[in-house]
Amino acid sequence: MTSPITDLAHRLRPLVFRLYHQVRRQTPQLSLTLTQGSVLSELVNGGPRRMSALAEFEQVKLPSMSDVVSRLERLGLATRTPDPADRRAVLVDVTDEGRRFYAETVAAREEFLRERLIAMDDTDRAAIEAALPALAKLLVDTKKEELISDER
Repeated sequence: MTSPITDLAHRLRPLVFRLYHQVRRQTPQLSLTLTQGSVLSELVNGGPRRMSALAEFEQVKLPSMSDVVSRLERLGLATRTPDPADRRAVLVDVTDEGRRFYAETVAAREEFLRERLIAMDDTDRAAIEAALPALAKLLVDTKKEELISDER
């Protein structure tokens, strides 16, 4: 016999996964991987980052992050420059094209969700709105939060 919490986790996981997968499939993304999209988001929202901080943030090795950033550079979404504070380090920043692409992607994804929310009745929309604070608590990642606050 499973506990109510185990049952809730079992029912929630596929819904969250399918919703995110559907949102990603229905909106432009230039075939970015989850990590590439996450790095782009961090650069847009948090400003330039050292390559090492991005690798730690994404919990990948530095060579893997270098590959991620190289792909973003090839797409014109990010650039690398020497860190003025330490010329041995590299800063990664988003380009104007990267900001435009990110804004368009966010707008398309929000429109996708807006259309589905419009199709719901007021009671279902209110239930989703009421659940947002609890769902946000599921996202707390102390390691990433510490890295973000340390860099800012």
